[in-house]
Amino acid sequence: MEQKTKTMRLWKWQEGRQKNTTYEKFPLWYFRIWKWGFDAYILRYKPDTYLRLHTDKVEGGRHWRLNIKLVGKASFFCHGIGITEKRIILFRPDLYLHSLYAYTKTIKLSFGFVKFY
Repeated sequence: MEQKTKTMRLWKWQEGRQKNTTYEKFPLWYFRIWKWGFDAYILRYKPDTYLRLHTDKVEGGRHWRLNIKLVGKASFFCHGIGITEKRIILFRPDLYLHSLYAYTKTIKLSFGFVKFY
């Protein structure tokens, strides 16, 4: 989480972390209080966006993510959850492989929580 602080810019659309995909993220906030880290993004996916299976490791911590779909149609896959099109998803991106396919333009709110050791 601290490394993000050095590289992310707030309030500007940025290319998504998975290269060669058609999605963008808009960082709203990120901060750390004692052993807890918090971040929030708006995620914007173009139609036919596919994110390959991946995990999001956070060095020295455990990571949770809450995604809330605002508009669009997308399928989310997470080992342990399966494939879902639910509006609200809470999962552990550091433990479980996950991916997404956006059928239409899709916008999500994404909130992250990290508990550092």
